[in-house]
Amino acid sequence: MQQSSKSSRGCFKKIALAVGLCVAVGTTLVVQHSKAYGIMARIHHGLIVCTPGTGLVTTPVSTSSPHDGVPSMLRLELANGPDGRVMVEPGSNELEGVLASAHNSNTLLMLDINSASADNVVKLVRKTRMRDRVILVPSDHKDTETVLHADSKIMVAIPVNSERDAYAAHKLAGRHPYAAYLSPSATPHLFALTHRDAEAIITDNPGAPKGSTSEFLAERPVDIMITQQPTQLADTTTNKS
Repeated sequence: MQQSSKSSRGCFKKIALAVGLCVAVGTTLVVQHSKAYGIMARIHHGLIVCTPGTGLVTTPVSTSSPHDGVPSMLRLELANGPDGRVMVEPGSNELEGVLASAHNSNTLLMLDINSASADNVVKLVRKTRMRDRVILVPSDHKDTETVLHADSKIMVAIPVNSERDAYAAHKLAGRHPYAAYLSPSATPHLFALTHRDAEAIITDNPGAPKGSTSEFLAERPVDIMITQQPTQLADTTTNKS
């Protein structure tokens, strides 16, 4: 009888161990899946092309490097709505629904906070598990600090217009991931200097001819380019891997 009891306990231990391993493996797969569609993973594959979108995440997006002019990221404008809800403009779509749709379609988003509550935006990003797929663009220094303190993982865009700005952005962010937002008129030196500390470099399409755009990208470390016409960048983007 004692031998049978020991045998049962041994079986229970083996079952518990097996269940624990299954849970651990399942959790690892979920985390790896999430990281595969995160901003840093996309940057590794090549330039992220970002284009202004609407509140409806129906615009086709690329899940790797851009091809045939398909953008990898959508930029959306936020505003305060009724009852404190965060809305996406133009239109009447709530941010929470847009984030959920973006999560399901593996879409990267750049969100301009504008007049919306930075705290509420961060809460919705966390709730919809979009922390590694969103870049927040604060409206001012106060919102930047709010976002940096509210979450340690969500990437924040910080404007950089000079070497002094570059050092200030790095100091402000600390260990928090941030993207430096530079004007396309900034010098290659400022791009390189900022790239040393920032996780990502954002700039707008310089609006140059195709050949000049290729030269622009060759001379500057750019990770995310914002453009109204993504098809014009399709032939100039190169794979970074």
